Amino acid sequence: MPNPPSAPTADRFDASSLRRHPRLLLGGSVVYLGLIFGVMLWRGIDIEPQWVVLALLVIAAAMGRGKQFIFDFVPFLLLFLLYEVMRGFAAKTGFAPHDLSGPERLLFGGALPSEWLQQVLYGPKSVGWVDLLSMGLYFLHFPLPVAVGFIVWLRDRRHYWHFVGALLLMSALAFVTYLFFPSTPPWLQYPGEVHKVANETVTKLDIDYFISPLYDHINPNQYAAFPSLHASYPVLAAVYAWSRYRLLAVALMFWSAGVWFAIVYLGEHYVVDALFGLLYVAVATAAVELGSRHLRRRDEGKAARADAVA
Repeated sequence: MPNPPSAPTADRFDASSLRRHPRLLLGGSVVYLGLIFGVMLWRGIDIEPQWVVLALLVIAAAMGRGKQFIFDFVPFLLLFLLYEVMRGFAAKTGFAPHDLSGPERLLFGGALPSEWLQQVLYGPKSVGWVDLLSMGLYFLHFPLPVAVGFIVWLRDRRHYWHFVGALLLMSALAFVTYLFFPSTPPWLQYPGEVHKVANETVTKLDIDYFISPLYDHINPNQYAAFPSLHASYPVLAAVYAWSRYRLLAVALMFWSAGVWFAIVYLGEHYVVDALFGLLYVAVATAAVELGSRHLRRRDEGKAARADAVA
């Protein structure tokens, strides 16, 4: 009588078992990433895309998909970093920045939401939980799309590339806007009236954030406020998570609402910047999906004609 298969032990790790339990993998990954990013924020290390990719590589390697992960995510990371370099360049074109407080006041009956929120919630001499929560949401701007892209990639690589294509197209459209339509954020348009809460909070906490040499040499663009990609990225992530990870998509919608509050409260963006970000999400998603559908129909037509000839 053959011996029954032995039970798995710690010394006999089966990577395929992770793939058979996607919810367990997803939950474990969220906890793992939460711990890593939480410690990084606590210790004053700026969360940059390359650190996110390295953290995700560990999960991919544990699943036995390390090589595939490198092949799929290194181009994404390089294009993301290239966009950051280009965004800094956009500040040197010489176009005069626009003041969007007029449309903002028109939308809110003469008030500025950033100024009103800070009057109600911000203490210039203290650090509140709203400040810390808003900063956390704000600083996770880059890690979020990379992490969501990884979750999408786990189930469907084609869907992942659609997401990446839409993300990069939206970033490119925003870059063109920054070139020809630079705009001034609230904290810079109204110094003294609207606080740059993130910088002031870091100063009050006496934290010297570590920024890698790679990012330290990238010149930031203070006039890249319209549209708000901080507002757009989580919305786009929710759109692409909806068909495969419904609960994640719903969570991303709540996350998006939190980010929208944060960018306005911190004085980094107007509500108008966020609203127009939705338009960029719609345009990028439609372009990628319609383009993909056209290419698929073309390939199917070629295959049908080849079968007919054969």
